[in-house]
Amino acid sequence: MTPRPDGTPVANEGSPLDHSLALPPATPVGARSTTGVAVMAHLRSQTSALVQAHALLEGDSPDAVHAARVAARRLRSGLRVYGDLLRDDIATQLRPELSWYAGRLSPARDLEVFDLWLRSPDGDTDAQPTRAQIGASLIPWLRRRREHVLHEALVELRSERAAALLDLLVAVARAPRFTRIARRRASTLLAPRVLRADRQAVRPLGHLRPDDSPEAWHRARISAKRARYAAEVGASALGRPCAELAHLWASISEPLGEAQDATIQRTLVLERVSDASTPLSAAEAFTFGIFVASTRHREVACHREARNIWLDARHEHARIRRAMSGIGV
Repeated sequence: MTPRPDGTPVANEGSPLDHSLALPPATPVGARSTTGVAVMAHLRSQTSALVQAHALLEGDSPDAVHAARVAARRLRSGLRVYGDLLRDDIATQLRPELSWYAGRLSPARDLEVFDLWLRSPDGDTDAQPTRAQIGASLIPWLRRRREHVLHEALVELRSERAAALLDLLVAVARAPRFTRIARRRASTLLAPRVLRADRQAVRPLGHLRPDDSPEAWHRARISAKRARYAAEVGASALGRPCAELAHLWASISEPLGEAQDATIQRTLVLERVSDASTPLSAAEAFTFGIFVASTRHREVACHREARNIWLDARHEHARIRRAMSGIGV
């Protein structure tokens, strides 16, 4: 295949309507790759992941909801990093549609995560009430609720809107049209963009305290995940320092995700308490009340863990940033 000026190979430019068709493999990415090649590799890998997961949603395959949602979010975050390198304002078209797609699956995923958490061993053996005690009366309600919200989501994801999104994603991933700047070395062009996302993620960690509001910490989590995804975009071209940066933000994002899980669990239990269609016994109401109170303690503990990870990693983070700043210079 003859490469374009930006270094990307030319593929069949027809937009495939059959999403089961495999995307062409991306050219391997390395330190000497153009930005266009690196971006195309990310577009193809994540579009392929989304198309495959989307096809499994109808059968309610295990992990399909999670995989589809993550792929949509990785694509959206990637477009934040390199969207201006794509012609025809494609990123502006795709990003809100990817947000919509991922958002339709969020309620079902929240219920899945809570169900899994209730069925996993208690981390604190002295915790009262135990997960088993809560799950005995809550899991049936969670599963009925998940079945309902997933059905609603699938109705929308069978729509022309969802089909148009997948058509456009596959067309762009097969034959992306880049601006002239995408012909530049990826190590030169992507490093400043990754560092910008990293800088935005660092900012809130300098002043947040463990008992600050869940909303403030959730915003910090979003920034941390964006930094992680940005680093993942650049890792193949930028090498080990960028991969280390992605790992660092993943380690911080994990306890922040657990804190957000506790927030969502509190909301879901309160919704269960207010569900008049299935009244609670006095014992269940008491158990749920204790659990709701415990979620705030879990949030604060997870915030503290994330903050401690960051404090312990600051010198390593500074070393990584210095290494990243020297890439492509």
